[in-house]
Amino acid sequence: MDNRLQSDDRLVCESWQRCRDYGLESHQTPALHFPDPSHWQQKRQLAEVMVSVTREKVLPGFQSMLANSSSLVILTDHQGYLLERWGNPPFIQQMAPALFEPGACWQEKKIGTNAIGTALHTQQITDIRRDEHFLLQNRFMNASASPIVDPHRQTVGVLNISSDAYLPTTQVHGMVKVMAQAIENQLILAAYGQHFWQFVFNTSPDNLDSQWAGLLVFDFQGQIVSANRRADLLLGKPLAGITIDMVAGMSLQTLMATQQDATLTFSGLTSFPLFARINAPAEPSATVPSGVAFPRNATQEAPQCESSLTDLDTGDKQMAKAVHQAIRVLNRDIPLLIHGETGVGKERFVRAFHAASHRAAFEMVAVNCAAIPSELVESELFGYVKGAFTGANPKGSMGLIRCADKGTLFLDEIGDMPLATQARLLRVLQEKRVTPLGSSDSYPVDFQLVCATHQSLRDEIKTRQFREDLYYRINGLTVALPALRDRQDMAQVVLSVVGEVSEGGRSVTISDEVMQLFNSHHWPGNIRQLHNVLRVATVLAEGKVIEPQHLPDDFFWDLKGITRDAEILESDLLEDDWQVALPKVYKALGRNVSKTAEAMNVSRNTVYKRLKQLGLWHDG
Repeated sequence: MDNRLQSDDRLVCESWQRCRDYGLESHQTPALHFPDPSHWQQKRQLAEVMVSVTREKVLPGFQSMLANSSSLVILTDHQGYLLERWGNPPFIQQMAPALFEPGACWQEKKIGTNAIGTALHTQQITDIRRDEHFLLQNRFMNASASPIVDPHRQTVGVLNISSDAYLPTTQVHGMVKVMAQAIENQLILAAYGQHFWQFVFNTSPDNLDSQWAGLLVFDFQGQIVSANRRADLLLGKPLAGITIDMVAGMSLQTLMATQQDATLTFSGLTSFPLFARINAPAEPSATVPSGVAFPRNATQEAPQCESSLTDLDTGDKQMAKAVHQAIRVLNRDIPLLIHGETGVGKERFVRAFHAASHRAAFEMVAVNCAAIPSELVESELFGYVKGAFTGANPKGSMGLIRCADKGTLFLDEIGDMPLATQARLLRVLQEKRVTPLGSSDSYPVDFQLVCATHQSLRDEIKTRQFREDLYYRINGLTVALPALRDRQDMAQVVLSVVGEVSEGGRSVTISDEVMQLFNSHHWPGNIRQLHNVLRVATVLAEGKVIEPQHLPDDFFWDLKGITRDAEILESDLLEDDWQVALPKVYKALGRNVSKTAEAMNVSRNTVYKRLKQLGLWHDG
């Protein structure tokens, strides 16, 4: 029988209940779980920047404190897999040795209540004392763990410090808090420090060098590109839509002209004074990539995909092939060309590819070549100097290609790129340098190139709409993504999308009837259409089971298997199969006679007549 918890902490009690729901028992040994070698290599590559800044820039500042406390430092990825550990205290000899090997999984469902797994579940800093561990075999240590977020506030890992019972919990808690903040600061600087201005601030001029100082990064226009969580705390509000001049209460020109060793006093958003220092970038950036503005917090729509490539493999053979091929060329700088119908999730796939690469700490810049007016494509891509053309920004523009430096450049619908622009792009790819419009200077660029199209570029080459030499430059690996109607993992895709669109974390289920309708649908809009259908359905279902009546009307207009070429002629109801088709359509449309008549292209009287014959309609 489990020992009673020595703390009435609600967090621990809820964790213990989850462990019981997982089927764990306190006396059992930890369920050791390791990813397969290929997936582990991918995880390590994704986390390489986080591991290196922790090892080289953060740990040295805390080394003496940790050495004197007989502590163990563990760094995991966003799923709780151990990336690296530092220290070898005596208490780990009493626990399962494999728990401390690279790749060991520390999720609650595997090894019960523990600081890492519980911090991942709650997304907050967590303290677990000895007897609060669910499994008896883990009750040899105290531990504190904190989630780590990237420059866009997405969880990328967990930092844990474990110790014996003699180190005060409050001391470990404070150490984890500050070290996690230090790692997050370094991730921001790794992504933006070279090209953007840094605004470091705190409550006193004496603690501006502290890891616990607020940190903002802003661009040439004063837009805040990224910020640490301490900045939100000091200013008392989230920073979405706020510019640096609003924060500081002084003009952008004044801030940029400030000497680096000078200390500013400001109170732009607060009623009390704060103190700040400006750090200028080594290579100032004239712009920030479109769609990259920070912060991406709970009040804004989250990125479509921050998951790993392997998460996209949910059982469909063609998707599995695409994922496997992408993993094989990961970090080889081989261009990708993705084929697929509109809405199949090409950008989602590219974001997963970028997140799995060693370029993940830098930007993925997505450009829809079909959405930019042809006369603006070159200036958007290659940038321009001030005065390059009428109507240009007087400060000039760095261009989207340079914004993707060290990251990933995604050119969507590249088949719609004008021929003149294709020629300039080919030169950039060959020379790995870009020359802004109106300038004689060129700048080196290094990026992973990914292109996508729903067209046949070979056919475009034949009609001289696409350059053959550019085609062979971008066509390193061709990846084909399946249409939704052809996928063998429809149920898994539906459940995944339901999880994304459900509000407030509510658990919504799909009825068997709706799943049958989904399997018979043609899905001309693919996953994008599924997203919209389920977004409406989850709202109408009010967090309960999604039934046919919760689906939007236009979903039924092109049902495959219920309609033929979007219609069923009235003569079809004279055939034997009307006895199967009519009840199905009638029930799917919430037993609405008018909608059934419209969907099957027959009169209401015909529907009434057939329903009576089937015993599904009674007068009065």
